[in-house]
Amino acid sequence: MPSSPPAVVGPVSTCSRAVRVMGQFSGSRVRIYIGSDPHPIADTTVDWADTFVAVDQSRLVPNQLLRATQQRPGEPESPRSERGEIVEKAFNGKVAFTTPFVCAQALHVQGCCPGGELEVLQGGVLLGHAQAATDEVTITFDAGERVGSGQKVEVRQRICGSPATVSTISGMPTTPPWNDDQQLPTPSLVEPLEECVGLVTVTGIVPGAVLRLRREGSTVFDSPVAHSTMSIRIAPLQLGERFETDQIFQLCKSHSQADTGEVVKLQSLLPPRIDGPMCKTAQKLTLSRLKPAATVILMANGTEIGRWQAGAASMPVDIALPAGATLTARQELCGIVSPVSRGRRVTFAGGRWFRVEDEKGKDLLAKSFAIHVALTNTGKIVIFSGDKHSKPTDLQDVNQCELFDCASLTLKKIDAPTSDVFCSGHAFLSDGRLLVAGGTESWPTDSPDPHGGHFGGLKDAWMFNPRPGEGKPHWSREQPMKGGRWYPTLLTLHNGIVLALSGHPDDADAVRHQNNTMEVWAGDGWTQLGDTDAIDIRREPPAAVPPLAGYLYPRIFSGPRGEVFSATPIAAELSDPPQLPRASASWAGPAAGVNWTRNSRPPAGIPRWDAYEGFNMPATLLPLLEEEGFRFQVLLAGGAGRTSGWTIDLGTPAAPVSAPQWTVLGPRGQSNARARFNSNLVLLPSGEVLLCNGVEDGADDDTAVLEPEILKNVGAGWEWDQNAFPRAGVPRNYHSTALLMPDGRVFTGGGNIDAKPGGQEVRRLNLEIYEPWYVCRNRPRLLNVPDRVSNGQTLNVDVRGVEPIDRLALVRCGSATHAFNSDQRYIGLIAHEVEPGRYSVKIPSTVVAVPGYYLLYACTQDRVPSKGVFIRIGR
Repeated sequence: MPSSPPAVVGPVSTCSRAVRVMGQFSGSRVRIYIGSDPHPIADTTVDWADTFVAVDQSRLVPNQLLRATQQRPGEPESPRSERGEIVEKAFNGKVAFTTPFVCAQALHVQGCCPGGELEVLQGGVLLGHAQAATDEVTITFDAGERVGSGQKVEVRQRICGSPATVSTISGMPTTPPWNDDQQLPTPSLVEPLEECVGLVTVTGIVPGAVLRLRREGSTVFDSPVAHSTMSIRIAPLQLGERFETDQIFQLCKSHSQADTGEVVKLQSLLPPRIDGPMCKTAQKLTLSRLKPAATVILMANGTEIGRWQAGAASMPVDIALPAGATLTARQELCGIVSPVSRGRRVTFAGGRWFRVEDEKGKDLLAKSFAIHVALTNTGKIVIFSGDKHSKPTDLQDVNQCELFDCASLTLKKIDAPTSDVFCSGHAFLSDGRLLVAGGTESWPTDSPDPHGGHFGGLKDAWMFNPRPGEGKPHWSREQPMKGGRWYPTLLTLHNGIVLALSGHPDDADAVRHQNNTMEVWAGDGWTQLGDTDAIDIRREPPAAVPPLAGYLYPRIFSGPRGEVFSATPIAAELSDPPQLPRASASWAGPAAGVNWTRNSRPPAGIPRWDAYEGFNMPATLLPLLEEEGFRFQVLLAGGAGRTSGWTIDLGTPAAPVSAPQWTVLGPRGQSNARARFNSNLVLLPSGEVLLCNGVEDGADDDTAVLEPEILKNVGAGWEWDQNAFPRAGVPRNYHSTALLMPDGRVFTGGGNIDAKPGGQEVRRLNLEIYEPWYVCRNRPRLLNVPDRVSNGQTLNVDVRGVEPIDRLALVRCGSATHAFNSDQRYIGLIAHEVEPGRYSVKIPSTVVAVPGYYLLYACTQDRVPSKGVFIRIGR
C-alpha cells in the first residue's frame, strides 16, 4: 500500500517558522499544506521520523489546518493527514521556567509562543537566545556564558519580528546538587541498549549541565541539556558497541563519574499500545510502547490501514479511522516482529472505556487492590487496601501499596503501612499529604460483645507523603486516635483541620458499638472534642426505642457557613413517640462542642431513607459555580427507580438555607432505573457528574450496571442526560473506586466479585479508564499556571488553542473508598480576559475553596476542558 501520511504535531502559531512532524520514514520527502491550497508551505527530505521542518511563515493563517504528506523513494505521494493541526493566532506573554542552578549553561522554557524569539539575561548580560518551534524550547547559552550567583535570571520573548518584549523573572539561582567535593551525580544510560534502535536515552541529568555521550570512544554528543532526561538521535546501534556518558559544569570545573553500557542483541519487541482517543475528528490516535526506528503497522479488523516509522517511544498517527472496526498494531525492527497488540474498537459517541495494559499487552493488575485510592499532586494515584478483604494469615498480603502513574498508565510498588488500613478513612491535608486513620483490628468472628457482626477498629493513623525525598519512605506512623475506627469518614474542613467521625471501635471498648468521639487533626496531632449523642452507640435497641442508625462511612461535607453537613441521617431523637425517619444534620464546628442540629428528612412522599442511610450509595457536593453565588447542593444517587436521585440545597455563603429540604431529581438516563449499589460519583472538569460502577444486587456481579450516567447543569437545575453511553467492560461491586485523572479521564478499579471476601480469585485487580466525550474535542491549553495561590488572591493564567474561555474550574484532588470521596470538590470561576489570551479569576474564601491541591482546567463556552494542571490553594 502507499505510504501513510505523517502527523503534524502542534502547537503551531502564525509566527512559526518550523513545524514538527512525526511518523515519516527516514529519507522521505515531506510536504506540509495549509487549508485547501495545493502548493505546500514546506517541501523537504528528512533524515528521521521525528523532526522539525522549516515552513513559509508568511503563509500561515489563523484557524487554518496544516496537513502533511510523505513520499518515499520510488513511491507516489501519500494522502494528506486526516485531522491536521490548527494554526493559532500568535500571542506574546510571560513564559515559565524553573529557577536555574548556578553554573547552568542551558535553560528550558515553557509557555512560549511557537515561533517566538527568546533571550536569557542575567544582570543585563545576554546569556543565550533561541527560537521556539513549539510552546517550549531549550535555550543553549553562548560560549563562555553560564548562570552566576546572586542575581535573578530574566527571559524575554518577542514574536513575529516585533521589537516589543515581555519579560519573566526567575527566583534566585540555586546551588547545584553536587557533593562536598563539587562532584555532580552520575547520569544513567537507559538500558538495555539494543541493536538497530536509533535513540540513546540518558536520565539523571542536572538541568543546565553539559552532557557528553561517547560511542566506542568517539564523542557523538557534547552539549548543555536543560532536562533531567534526554533522548539523543544517533545512527542505529550495532551489537557489541560500548557507550559512555557523564556530565559536567564546564565553567565551574565540576564533573560526574561516567556510566557505561554495551549494545546487546534485540531479542524481541513488545506489542504496541493503542492509547486512543478514538475520535472521528479533532484528536489524533496515539500509539505507544514503541521502539525508536521500528516500523509500526496499524490494522483495522486485521487489514493494514497504515504504517509509519517510530521516532520516539510514542507518536500520534493521523489517518481516518473506520467506525466500528477493531484496531490492532504491531512493530518490526531488525528482522524481529512483535506480537499483535490488544484490539481497541473504534467508537465515536459518548466516550469509551478501555482496560489498562501491562507491557506485554495483558491486563495490568493492581496487586494492592484498589479499595482505597487517592490522586496525589505528583500525578500518581496511591492504591492501598490493607488485608484486601481477606482475613490476614500472611502479612506480605497486607503490607502492599502501589502508585499508578496517570501519564504512563503504569504501576510501581512502594512502601506500605504496617498496620491493617483496610476500611480506614482518609483525607488530604492542605499541603498535599494524605492522612489515613483507622482500619481493621479484628474480623467479626473474633469480636467480643458488644461488637458482634462488625470488624474491630484500629486507633492507628498514618501519613502518606507523595514527595518524601530520595531514599525516604512515603508512609510514616502518626499519633493514634483516642479510640478505634473501622469505616470512619475523614473530612478536611475550611480551616484545614481534619474531622474524624464515626466508625466501629476497637475490641477493648466494652460499651460502644459505634465510636461517637469527635476528634480533629490539627497541625501534627489529634484533639478530642468529646462524645456526641448524634451517633448511636447501642448494640441493640431496647423495646419501643427507635431502631439503630447505621452511621458508618457517613457522607459528610463542609458547607456554606463552614459547618459540616451530614447527608447520612444521624441517631433518632429519643422522644415519645419517636420521630422517624431519622434526619440529616449539621455541626457548626468546634465552637458548638459536639452538638448537631437536625435539619431534613427524606423528600415529601418518601417514607424511608432505604439505601441512602447506609454506605453502599454514593454522595457528592455538586459543582460550586460563581455565577450561582457558589450554591452548595448535595447529591445522593444510586437508588432504584427513575427518580431515585435526591438533592438538598444548603444555600450560598452569602445566603445559607436555615431549613434545607431533600428533593427528588427528574428521570434518570439509560440505565433502566436500576439500583447501583456500591457505585461511584466523579466530578468531571466539564462541570458534569459521572455515576459509574455498581450492581443491582450486591451479592451478584451478573447484575452489574455497566452503563455510566451523566448529571448535567441545564441552567434551571440538574438533570440526568437521557443519551446512551458506552458500557464499561468490567463489573465493579463492593470495594470499587473511581477517581478523576489530571487529563480529565476517569480511573476505575477494585471490587470484590459478588462482594465476597477472600483471595485473588474474588478480587477485580484490573483497571479500566473512561474517556468522556470531551476527549475527542479540540481542547484549550493552559500555560503559566503558578504553583500556588492564596484564597482571596487573583489568579492569572494564559490559555491557548480553542477559544473563547469563560470558566476556570478548580477540582480538588480526590480520595475514594466505599462509594464515597470526601475530598473531591468542583469550583467553577468566571474567567475574565484581561489581555489577549490571558485570563483572570479571584480565588474564593476557604469556605468555598477548602485549602489543598486542586487541578485547574480552562473550559470553553460549551464546557470543553483543557487538561488539568496542579495548583495549591491556600496559605
